[in-house]
Amino acid sequence: VAAINGPAVGAGTQLAIACDLRVVAPEAFFEIPSTRLGIAVSNWTIKRLAALAGGGVARTILLGGERVHADQAYTCGLANKLGDRDVAVQWAHSITALAPLALRHLKLVFNDDGAHDDPTPAQRAAFEAAWSSADMKEARRARAEKRAPKFVGK
Repeated sequence: VAAINGPAVGAGTQLAIACDLRVVAPEAFFEIPSTRLGIAVSNWTIKRLAALAGGGVARTILLGGERVHADQAYTCGLANKLGDRDVAVQWAHSITALAPLALRHLKLVFNDDGAHDDPTPAQRAAFEAAWSSADMKEARRARAEKRAPKFVGK
């Protein structure tokens, strides 16, 4: 979970988009001034930014050399939440209470380059591990008992 509380320029934007989730303070903005500097950015940066923010906003940032402020970043999906560092820390803490094996599978699929329609062996193994886990059984018990589950990653 990234907490972006100011300018995320160049590598700052790249670092932010490498994170799974982004909490952006109202005064923050994203900018990649490569076209003003006469430099190129990686294919990964272009594709990741387009996947997160949409092609139009990615083109605004990259081709137009413009800043995207927090409110627009949230509207287009580049920011997941608006808030300060405390909001980011609280969100990260709440995620640690979720099922680790299910999270592992999600991250494997989200971080896939998209070259395969079918699951990779690692994705399939993570999927099967989550569905056959003690954590899955604990979640069912906790739901039936109307309590929060206690996941252990097994």
